[in-house]
Amino acid sequence: MLNEIPIGKAQRLTAPAPFALLSTRKPDGSTNLMAISWWTYLSNHPPMLGVCLSKKGLSGSLIHDNGEFGLSIVGEELRESALRCGTCSGRTTDKAAEFSIPLTDPVSISTPLVEGSRVLFECRLKDELEAGDHMIYTAEIVAIRGDEDVRQLFAWDGYGRLDPV
Repeated sequence: MLNEIPIGKAQRLTAPAPFALLSTRKPDGSTNLMAISWWTYLSNHPPMLGVCLSKKGLSGSLIHDNGEFGLSIVGEELRESALRCGTCSGRTTDKAAEFSIPLTDPVSISTPLVEGSRVLFECRLKDELEAGDHMIYTAEIVAIRGDEDVRQLFAWDGYGRLDPV
């Protein structure tokens, strides 16, 4: 029998969601990381994707200011470190250093991405759309690199745990 449920429960029931770490560049040149599963492909020609971020977070303002971001589909070796990225703010924590997350140089943007990932997307901002308490950032993918041998993580139970499928 179907019952009315809140959005949080619907999100848990529709798990797993593809998990990623989004990287942006802070004004001091350091790299900010955030845990995200609210991302999706938008177009093949040109290749585009979208990310949906809270209006309150640091990452959205950095995407707006810098016009770019990286999206790293992290592998299972980074499971614990990646999960911890969702527990604190980049305003006060250098997550890459604090959680020993290795970074790799980009090809086409200035923001580093996460080493040990299945897929790396380098993205340039195209548009911003308000969506309630969130913003949707649409971006053209300007570089993609991948390693088929890395097992991708998915968010289960909301962000209760990260595991491969």
